[in-house]
Amino acid sequence: MEWLTHLSETFNTWAANLGMPAEGILRLVLAAAVGGLVGLEREIRGRQAGFRTHLLVCLGSALAMVVSVSFAAHSWQHPAGFTITTDPARIAYGVMAGIGFMGAGAIIHEGASIRGLTTAASLWCAAALGLATGFGLYVLAVAAALFIVLALWLLDYVEEALPRQQFRILTIRRPWSPNAAQETADTIAAAGVRVHIVGYERSADLSSVDVRIRVAFKGRGHYDNVRKQLDAGPQCQLMASHED
Repeated sequence: MEWLTHLSETFNTWAANLGMPAEGILRLVLAAAVGGLVGLEREIRGRQAGFRTHLLVCLGSALAMVVSVSFAAHSWQHPAGFTITTDPARIAYGVMAGIGFMGAGAIIHEGASIRGLTTAASLWCAAALGLATGFGLYVLAVAAALFIVLALWLLDYVEEALPRQQFRILTIRRPWSPNAAQETADTIAAAGVRVHIVGYERSADLSSVDVRIRVAFKGRGHYDNVRKQLDAGPQCQLMASHED
């Protein structure tokens, strides 16, 4: 990996020779580029926190770090006998803590399911990218941005291919009989999924019953088999289906 070390040192030396504010502007431009790259992936997938949000988070974090480093490098005048100590890492702590509030806003709770965790994580990563860029870790920031995009884009397909256990709650309407709930469960179990009877509720005229059943399956194909199994039974009507 000597070539990578050489590349990093060469670029850092070139950037340092630019001087301020040129080097600071370079850091901001790179932060906008890597943050926008991550945000572009979120934008393509239709997430609310997309291109502009990630770009601004990364850019703002980089600016905070540039200001923090400049603050620490500044020659402060002070009376004799006094010592002024500056810690540029304090602003980084504040940025990473503050971005958590924005990430919480991206998380949506719908019933038993939660959406937006990946977007919240990408916002946190965008802030870290900005801090790295603002501190002058150019090669590391670019490499991290590529890793983040690969994790968001390629691993999404890997995740879909995994035989992950999924759960849904089905509401099935059928004519009332003393064994209606168990018969419905047996019908669904014939499709090759695990079933758990949640409960049932009879209609006002007591002629029909809505059976709520929790099913566990792996892969979309198993769930499609459940729907086919219900369609084949003329007494069963699938009234509702939602994730659990």
